[in-house]
Amino acid sequence: MATRGTMLAQIEDWAQRQPHAPALHDRTSAGGWDITSYRGYWHELRRVGKGLMAIGVQPEDCVAIVGANRPDWVICQHGINAAQAIPAPLYVTLLADQMAYIIGNAQAKVAICDDRIQLDKLLAIREAGETLIEWIVTMDPLDSDADKVISLDELKARGDALSDADLEARINAVKNDDVALLIYTSGTTGKPKGAMFTHEGIELIGSATAAVFPFMISPETTMLSYLPLCHAAEQGMTNFAGLMTGGKVYFCRDMKKIKDHLVDVRPSVFLAVPRVWEKFEAALRGKMAEASPTKAKILKWARETELRGFLRDNRGESGRPSLRRWLANKKVIGPIKEALGLDRLKVSLSGAAPISTSTLEFFASIGIAIHEGYGMTETTAFASVQPYGRIKFGTIGKPLRGVQVKIADDGEIMLKGRNMVSGYYRLPEKTAELYDEEGWMHTGDLGEIDSDGYISITGRKKDLIITAGGKNVAPAEMEGLLQSIPGVGQAVVVGDRQPYLCALIVLDPDALPALEKASGISGLTSVQVAATHPGVNSFIEEQVKSECNAHVARYQTIKKFKILEDTFSVDGGELTPTLKVKRNVVNEKYASVIDELYGTGTVPVRA
Repeated sequence: MATRGTMLAQIEDWAQRQPHAPALHDRTSAGGWDITSYRGYWHELRRVGKGLMAIGVQPEDCVAIVGANRPDWVICQHGINAAQAIPAPLYVTLLADQMAYIIGNAQAKVAICDDRIQLDKLLAIREAGETLIEWIVTMDPLDSDADKVISLDELKARGDALSDADLEARINAVKNDDVALLIYTSGTTGKPKGAMFTHEGIELIGSATAAVFPFMISPETTMLSYLPLCHAAEQGMTNFAGLMTGGKVYFCRDMKKIKDHLVDVRPSVFLAVPRVWEKFEAALRGKMAEASPTKAKILKWARETELRGFLRDNRGESGRPSLRRWLANKKVIGPIKEALGLDRLKVSLSGAAPISTSTLEFFASIGIAIHEGYGMTETTAFASVQPYGRIKFGTIGKPLRGVQVKIADDGEIMLKGRNMVSGYYRLPEKTAELYDEEGWMHTGDLGEIDSDGYISITGRKKDLIITAGGKNVAPAEMEGLLQSIPGVGQAVVVGDRQPYLCALIVLDPDALPALEKASGISGLTSVQVAATHPGVNSFIEEQVKSECNAHVARYQTIKKFKILEDTFSVDGGELTPTLKVKRNVVNEKYASVIDELYGTGTVPVRA
């Protein structure tokens, strides 16, 4: 019997309580779903655990995993736990030398991968001889003449020769304060660090999230797993709050297919990073821009009606929904949500980066109340979230149960709780820097707490721009305002040690129809065409003045900007796998553009 409170105990409990309930869903080539029940889930992870024991995995060893989201991924993750070992996930986008660094830090002797691309990387790493990698396990059978490369089925077959008693001894030895998972920071700066998640911390976050959204504890809860499983936010939803609460998880192996999967799955709980919500918003605004005058008028009425109702609900005003709101949902809002695959949503969340109030208001106007959460790898995913039915725009909600928050004298948000990671794997110096002498973690985020206990983020301590005039500027506020301009996908404000602030602006290809409508300019067939169009530059200039500069202090205003002809991407290096901008990469990659902004030839924003 697994130790109570561990991830293994949670899965075992659901396997006994609802053995035939569906747990894991994998897309078939024919478009259907392969389903694994909770009993099957428990059975298969045990086989993986015994298989790992058979090839020499010892307690507290690390085992690397790299692959797209699929049932085998989480089965392997918890199979590693069953062998009393520690999963060390890797992003599929990593280059071989980047993977080698993490595998070396984890001292992993076994690596599990899903396809030929990842296998080739692992073989190259093993051949180089700079890590301890000995065995490579492939989730799918892959032809290879290399020694000690076996399929997952072969691994399970080797484990079948071991007795259940051998595995039970390992499972029973897993304790609540043991390391359950390593999550390596994606690293917007510096080398990745392996944050050590404990079973206790994971259980706390799972139960605290369920306390905010109690209806999630149900076999009917349906989620779509599509963000990388090596990221804390996806682990927080798929494992901590999904499979730990007896729900159904559908896996999407390719983020580009998320829209098709949503329409098919129609989840009841959905988490997205801000960039995903923004892409949905841009696509919807583009379609709305094409509506006839009559339809546009009806749509405007419906959205305004729904937003008013949403705001009343969140103020706690009781009463039945008005006939107008019912009609707006029946005829306009409902069909929009159904087309997105979000018509069954009970709760939608945003995390991993700040999301603009304008985006939150847009989705609230179509009946999707996004609960913004806050946290980081080191807090075992979420530390705070908007309370259900009491959303306050511009805040990141209230602390989860068991999480303490305070604001330091310099405005920095500080956190404490059993959910905090136990440190960084094999990096004692970095671990020592993580907490102060009183046990508080300094988040690096600047913020404040209002009289109702809601937390607001005002900036990032490390991102602070100190102008030549000595003014401290948090760029996030201006970037959020810039991103509210029609057509703008991302913005990066620069100006450290400079006399004024400038901005790099990236257009969103999905938002070009909205840009055409707002600017009155036609023929914007691509980002490159729009970025070099004089009329677009003039339009953006006017918007910078009215939508950004008019709302901030003089020293915070944008004096010049450059619309880039490129888009930011993970492959290009400007974005992390969860689509957060890497400022250091952008500053380095566009150094010549930034230099030009502080010279001549760029667009000045005329007062």
